[in-house]
Amino acid sequence: MLKRMNIAVFLSGAALALASSPAAAECVIGSAPLFDPFAPYKEPGAIVHKDSGFIFPANIAGFRRQCEMTTDFSGNNFEIGYLRDFEDHEIEIKIAIIHLEQLNAEDHYKIVKPDLLSRYSSAAVVSEGGYFVSGRPDITAYQGIFDGDKDSVPWHFSVTALDYGYWDARLSASYPQEIDVAAQESIMELITAFQWQTPTGDQVKAAIP
Repeated sequence: MLKRMNIAVFLSGAALALASSPAAAECVIGSAPLFDPFAPYKEPGAIVHKDSGFIFPANIAGFRRQCEMTTDFSGNNFEIGYLRDFEDHEIEIKIAIIHLEQLNAEDHYKIVKPDLLSRYSSAAVVSEGGYFVSGRPDITAYQGIFDGDKDSVPWHFSVTALDYGYWDARLSASYPQEIDVAAQESIMELITAFQWQTPTGDQVKAAIP
């Protein structure tokens, strides 16, 4: 019983940390393309989180990054958004890279689930459970898929938590329910495009001469 109480207290504290706004640089719409000289895949406009080495291209798999940044991200909790247009609708993706002590992918998912559900009316769980990342059997992941309403429009949304070890990642997706099939295909394209990356503490440092 004591062990369960300790875990509950720990998760509660972690939930407060994750609920706060991610540490981020100022977002500037339409700024000049950025270039990080230490990016292993030197693409103009790419943003690199220097602590983990994770790369966020300006455009990837049909998605466009929502904004440019005046400086690189720093810290253990940050998030970048992507959008893709489809038939007068938008598919919105939020990708976060976070360092979480003693939490696995399922714990991560359970922390963010209540906050995500609170953003929609009549929210209901469609499915939840372990998630297999194709081509990456080394990654443990947990996913929840939900239905709800946003401004009286039927909406579909999901969150996938991924455990890389020191770093954890979270991908949240949101879009109108009427484009569900096309949106799921687009999201899979995005996941496939990102799956070669593994955030590590030494990736960028090793590239610095």
